[in-house]
Amino acid sequence: MSFPHQMIDQVLCRLPVKPLLRFRCVSKGWCSLIDSNAFVKKHLETALECNTGCGLIINDDAGKIYLADFDSLDDGSSAIAEISDSLKSILSGAEFFGAAKGLVCVAKEEMNEIVLFNPATRKARKLPSALPEFPRSFHSVETSICGFGYDHVNDDYKVVKIAECQIQFRGFMVIVYSLKSNSWTRVRNVPSNVVFYLKWGVFASGAVHWLGSKNPGHGLETIVGFDLGLERFTEIPFPPLNKKYITMNYRSLGPFGESLCILDNYPDFSSDVWLMKEYGVENPWYRAFRFKQPSPLEFWGPRPLALSKSRKNVLLEVDHAKLMWYDPTRKTVKKVRIRGIPNSFYTYLYTESLLQLTEDKPHQKPSQDKQPKKEQKKRDVFLSRGFNLKL
Repeated sequence: MSFPHQMIDQVLCRLPVKPLLRFRCVSKGWCSLIDSNAFVKKHLETALECNTGCGLIINDDAGKIYLADFDSLDDGSSAIAEISDSLKSILSGAEFFGAAKGLVCVAKEEMNEIVLFNPATRKARKLPSALPEFPRSFHSVETSICGFGYDHVNDDYKVVKIAECQIQFRGFMVIVYSLKSNSWTRVRNVPSNVVFYLKWGVFASGAVHWLGSKNPGHGLETIVGFDLGLERFTEIPFPPLNKKYITMNYRSLGPFGESLCILDNYPDFSSDVWLMKEYGVENPWYRAFRFKQPSPLEFWGPRPLALSKSRKNVLLEVDHAKLMWYDPTRKTVKKVRIRGIPNSFYTYLYTESLLQLTEDKPHQKPSQDKQPKKEQKKRDVFLSRGFNLKL
């Protein structure tokens, strides 16, 4: 009995990456289908729409990188696996600094060696060296930061490097790497009146974001965004502060699933979690929930990562030492048990994909669609409202 090609396509695109890689051996037809750009795109989009195929990257203090299955966190059956074989030497000592649309970016050697890799396929690609004029040593720069994300306008993955220097040049130098062209270019219009407070940028909604200040020494005042499609810096307003603790809160920025997240921690051991509901509007934030510790002495420093598959619980990383499920309705916490997890770590999420990373041919495209005109118009209106940083 034979099945229509379209039916096979519909079934296969809902399967995890690991069995799909094995199924390439079934026949030449299946191998051709699974390797095709159209199927790679459809498989990734299905995973993002259905909230499936999520994985955890666990980066310990020694620079080792481990992987764990996100879906198995609920039942306590999860175990971590250290990345081994050929990838181990490439990634050894690396720091995670971004994940987007199936790919992960890490850096080592003072950010001079940057690697893109696909955790699901175990394939990696080292980026070419930065432009000769870009400073390579921390000793010659005052600020050195990076960011990674997906440019949905040009269907490309990009890395942003920013350096502030007073020796080779005065001010900021910004360069952008394009995976599609496998080359670096320099961005000329850069901010001159901002101080960055994050080493690694946070990717969300087509842009990389950092906390910053336009008045050094006077607290965190702004979110600096770099639009990967327009390759232009923008300024994003903060959500409103809790007036009770307006001078005593600790504010941090991070990813929450596919959204940008602001976490406000207060002295009474409560936290407000703000998510960006829509990019490009004057008031883009909404308070998703308020987190209150059951006991003030139990822990401090929760970092929300993502919603559970049922969308009822929130995964928290606490003190870089444990993972917990938090139920915002019942206001209860439950420890997540993962066999083999290090004592101290940082946790990040990624989406499994079939994207290929090879040195001698372009990457397989996750999308052939350009940004809708309506969305692009909204972004242009946003940029024209005076949210751009002074250049």
